[in-house]
Amino acid sequence: MKTFLHTVTEDLKSKGYNLSKCSYVVPSRRVATFLNKVIASNTSKPIFEPIVYSVEDFISHVAQVEIAPDIDLLFDFYKSYCQVEDVDHQDHIDEFISWAPTILKDFNEIDRFLIEPQEFFNFLGNLKELEKGHWSILEPKTEMVQKYLHFWKKLEIYYNQFTQDCIQKELVYQGLAYRLAYEKAPQKVNDYNAEQPIVFLGLNALNKSEEEIIKIFLESNHAHIYWDSDNYFQENEYHEAGRFLRKYKTEWSYYEKNPFQLSSNEFEKEKKITIVGTSGSIGMAQVAGKMIQELIESDKSLDNTALVLADEALLLPVLSAVPDLVSHLNITMGLTLDKTPIASFFNHLIALKISFNEHGFYYKHVVHILESHFAVIIDSSGSQALLKEIHKENMVFLPLNYILKNQESSFLKELFKPAQNASELIHFINNISQFLKVKLTEVSNRRLELEQLLGIHSVIEQLSTIVKNQDQVTDVKTIHYLFKQLLPQRKLDFIGEPVKGLQVMGLLETRALDYEHIIMLSVNESVLPAGKSTASYIPYDMKVKFGLPTYSDKDSVYAYHFYRLLQRCKTAHLIYNSEPDSLGGGEKSRFLMQIESNEIEAHHLKNVLYANKIKTTKTPILEIPKDEFYFNRLAQIARSGFSPSSITSYIYNPIEFYRSKILKINEAEEVEEDMAANTMGTMIHKALEALYLPYVNQLLDAQHIKNMREKIDQVIHKAYLDSYKTTKEPQGKNTIMYEVARHYINKMLAHDAGLIKNGSDLIIKQLEVRYETLIDIDSIGQVKIHGEVDRIDQLDGVLRIIDYKSGKVEPKNVGLNEDGYDELIETYEKSKAFQVLMYAYLFSRNNPFTECSPGIISFKNFKAGFIPYQIKSGKYQPKMVDESELQKFEEQLHKIIRELYNPEIPLSEPA
Repeated sequence: MKTFLHTVTEDLKSKGYNLSKCSYVVPSRRVATFLNKVIASNTSKPIFEPIVYSVEDFISHVAQVEIAPDIDLLFDFYKSYCQVEDVDHQDHIDEFISWAPTILKDFNEIDRFLIEPQEFFNFLGNLKELEKGHWSILEPKTEMVQKYLHFWKKLEIYYNQFTQDCIQKELVYQGLAYRLAYEKAPQKVNDYNAEQPIVFLGLNALNKSEEEIIKIFLESNHAHIYWDSDNYFQENEYHEAGRFLRKYKTEWSYYEKNPFQLSSNEFEKEKKITIVGTSGSIGMAQVAGKMIQELIESDKSLDNTALVLADEALLLPVLSAVPDLVSHLNITMGLTLDKTPIASFFNHLIALKISFNEHGFYYKHVVHILESHFAVIIDSSGSQALLKEIHKENMVFLPLNYILKNQESSFLKELFKPAQNASELIHFINNISQFLKVKLTEVSNRRLELEQLLGIHSVIEQLSTIVKNQDQVTDVKTIHYLFKQLLPQRKLDFIGEPVKGLQVMGLLETRALDYEHIIMLSVNESVLPAGKSTASYIPYDMKVKFGLPTYSDKDSVYAYHFYRLLQRCKTAHLIYNSEPDSLGGGEKSRFLMQIESNEIEAHHLKNVLYANKIKTTKTPILEIPKDEFYFNRLAQIARSGFSPSSITSYIYNPIEFYRSKILKINEAEEVEEDMAANTMGTMIHKALEALYLPYVNQLLDAQHIKNMREKIDQVIHKAYLDSYKTTKEPQGKNTIMYEVARHYINKMLAHDAGLIKNGSDLIIKQLEVRYETLIDIDSIGQVKIHGEVDRIDQLDGVLRIIDYKSGKVEPKNVGLNEDGYDELIETYEKSKAFQVLMYAYLFSRNNPFTECSPGIISFKNFKAGFIPYQIKSGKYQPKMVDESELQKFEEQLHKIIRELYNPEIPLSEPA
């Protein structure tokens, strides 16, 4: 395949130039590697490597200044800002860094496009004054309005001071380098001549300063420029991909006398283009892996294959999907440190220190750290022990004195030392990195973690230097901001051969390079092109007025890169995420729609929807035979007693019964930061018991209810502290739960007050009473059953056995169909009926008994009041429970227990 770089070098040779003596300006440093390879292929003799600049390097060379890193510029800008503003109006560095990075980006744009600063800032200040409804004429102005207008009026002074300070240090921001390069370009032209020219190649969307600099070099006849485009885009005045080059061709006076080089006629040649829709990021990675596999099987050279990630966040999933048969792989983009697991670990470490307050350390930050792979490496036993303690004690905040007193681990002691300022915080994360370094070097196969740690260590060193050199950086939150800013600037580079094998790259890295086979991922709207989002304080209308780039210009840039990559390819697989309602998913890129509507005869277009095949297999119902272990454990339960909940759990799901009751595997303990529903239920039970207990066996009257109401605050507060295992007042969501519990308790008292008011006699007999009894079952022997009844009372002479439920209960849940007693042990929906009948049964075995009315009071269905046990004959009717009714229940109770003991009936999932 004849690439763009081959075409350029052939043209230069045909004009008689010595390729090694020319200087070159290319879009990126990566292009320089491929250009040198092409130049080397044009000679059989050893030659000196030519000078090849990336655009930014060239600008720095012409301007004769060094471009400073963004983080360093931030503090230089703050110093300039403080020189302008008096102390009373200065923002602290913590406030400053919330707005300064965006301002610096805007300064870059202003300078790159050679805008006259005074005119621009005057216009911007006046516009800001008018945009909020003529703030300038409002009197009196509030402090906020005054500060707002003051900022925009002073912005030009900030700019002037900052540029002056940068020029003095010869360490400048990128935009200023461009402005200086434009000013110095007429002198720099003399470094080149007609025999040793400078060659610009593969450029596209130039800012104003780049345009003017290149024009200065071209008009000196000491330079050449080669554009990489296609006549198809150039001649179609509406095609976005050719927008900028059409502009240069028509507006530059240089082209009145010189030809426009180079435009190809490659795009309309024969190509196989497959547009693939698939679901999600993992789906796209899997499709890419499949496409690579097909290329290998068809003996296509991977040296001419590019795997392009429009969304570079897909790098790790894509690497996992690359087939093992790929022998040579070159990853050009690197993996930024912020996307590594170790970055997350250190971010949580810093968040832990920032969250420290008078209550202690917030448990979520502690848990995130202790559950981390890296904490396990440093101190597995200490981390696990503390995690168990946090869950056991339900510690939402870990008090400092508790931690330091109860920990012997040097890692945990270091972890829980407060960091009051920036220096202490940096010292802390440095110590943790040393702990980790020691542990990682003790074991083999930890190279990847050590590489990540090395990157973290370099960030820590940079932070340390900043703190030493910048007196104003003292706050821990500032350090966290800087840490997160520095992480993406560090990359873990992958080792690979840059000109051999499969090339994995981002879209911008494809500039000026050509491949026969293209596989591109995330070809979705809002990814390609990226959309309207932009970080700038400059309004859209002002950008248009002053010729600054807008989102439509950026769309044209994306269009150029996309179509240029397709110019010389033979096959292209363009993969988009078809999953709806996901970020960047569902809507294919407009570029794909354009390709579909082009109707170029030589393009063999194919649309494919790719779905991972899901094979449905019918799995047999899980069955567990009842072995010796099962019966030994069942015997233990029988001695301590079967409760209603244990039996109904078996009815619901025998496998769940086996897990929780036989194996005793409970749900993982978690800190209950917000009160759970069952905890609120416990709290209500405790409060009601405390309120009614003084009046047991008394005929309740209105005064009793009044006395109880006066004590609600006291008893509910104690019940909250006891149930929630805390010493603190409710806050946040717990306040709502607390008030809901209070509401339910008031409703209960109001319910009883209503009975009394209507003339009923109400006597509380017992509260939270535990009953147990032994029953004899044929072939099994004696089995204990037990249960705890919330309330037993007597209403107008009728004995009621009451169970409180914080959830919603309907009458059908406490009733049975006529002659439908088998439902008690066959249908979990009747578990409430089983429960109240078992309470009545236990009561009858422990007290003189004739009959009673067992039932439920549902706090979420208070309008139903007391819901008694019922039998459905046409409709549900309350049913008094006497010995004959209990005998029917007893038959079902014996039946379900015999089933538990029957070795012929395995434990199985419900069908």
